Parts: sequence; structure tokens; C-alpha cells
Amino acid sequence: MPSDTLPPAPSPARADLYGAIAGSAATLQAQYLGSRGQRQQAHARGQLAVLRRSAGFTPEQHPLALQSVLDSLHPLLEDGELGTGDTASRSERAAFDAMCMFALHMQSATRPMHVSGRSFGSAMGMLRIRNDSGSLKPRFDALLAARNERARLTHARSLVTLLRGEQIGLDYGRFAQDLRTLASSARGGVLLRWGRDFAVMPRRERERDQTSEPTSITATTTP
Repeated sequence: MPSDTLPPAPSPARADLYGAIAGSAATLQAQYLGSRGQRQQAHARGQLAVLRRSAGFTPEQHPLALQSVLDSLHPLLEDGELGTGDTASRSERAAFDAMCMFALHMQSATRPMHVSGRSFGSAMGMLRIRNDSGSLKPRFDALLAARNERARLTHARSLVTLLRGEQIGLDYGRFAQDLRTLASSARGGVLLRWGRDFAVMPRRERERDQTSEPTSITATTTP
């Protein structure tokens, strides 16, 4: 072998939809919040601004935005998740919508908005506890009752801005998986789970508060 022959470049890490979105969101938010230094923070701010401007479009309407989303993923999507024709695959579409909403969610954030393990429905239930003006449940119900994918996404983006206002995060890897399922005939299961989490979360929080209250001890005196 000639001495000037370079070794092959290592293949970039790849993951399924959950791993790609969860890993990318965690990295971007760490950079944005400043834990990786000022240079990385500036990079994340610029990348999130590009993604934020793409919210509300479809990949076909804004091909450059899809390119930006795919380029922002580290790890990358596995080959089986990528499209091969002139339309975006379901995984690409879900990645596009999830990352654009994550960028909306992170705007002016001072804490992580990607929170592993917390579903969209649970996040909305937490919002209901913290700041329920009476209009939240009708808005959440409108999302569950929406008759098409674009209407659901419009409602979801609106609700994400409310979560941003209270700095309540959610698991974006799981959210991306749910968005992909919502585009299929199995959407009813996701909507059922979101509705359950929305209803149950306030009750769980109340029970947690009650069990964490200190037990009052009444002092007695000997006659």
C-alpha cells in the first residue's frame, strides 16, 4: 500500500427516527443553552432560526428547509427512513415537522425543551395545571378532532407556542414518532394516548403534591 494512501473516512452515525430526533434535539439545545461554548451557541442559534422560519411549510413547498432539517440531524436518519422519490418519506416529513416545532419551542428558552420521556399529551396536561385560562382544553380538543394532517399540525404548532410560554418541554423523539403515526391509518392510537395523558397528568400531579405535604403533628401536654 502506498504510504500516501488515506484511510477511509468513518461512516457518520445513523439512527432510527426516534434516535435521530432525540439526539439532535439534545445536542442543539445543549449548544443553544451555552454548555458547549459561545461558538457552538452561535451555531445553534443560527440553525434553530433557519428551522423556525420553515415551520408551517411542507417539505415539498420548501425543499431547502427539508435539506436544512436533514443536515441538522446528528445522528443521521437510517437509509430505510429516507425517501427515494420526488416526495418526502413519512419519516422525513415527521422529522421536518418535529424539528421545526422544536425550533419554535426553543426560542428564548432558558431551560431544556427536549425532555426525555414526557409525551406531548403529558406536557399539555402540565400546562393545564400551571396556566389554564379555560381555553386550553377546547384548543387541545380541536387538535384531537382535526380531520386532516395539516390541520392537526397547525393546532400542534399553536399549542407548542403555549408550552414555550411556560417553559414546559416534551420528548421530541417520541413526538416525531407520533407525528409519523398520525399520518397513517393508526392515528387513532396516538390521539387516544395524548387525550389520556392530558386528562391523567393533572390528577397525578395533585396526588404527588398531597403525598409530599408534611404530616402535621399536634403537640399534646400532660395534664
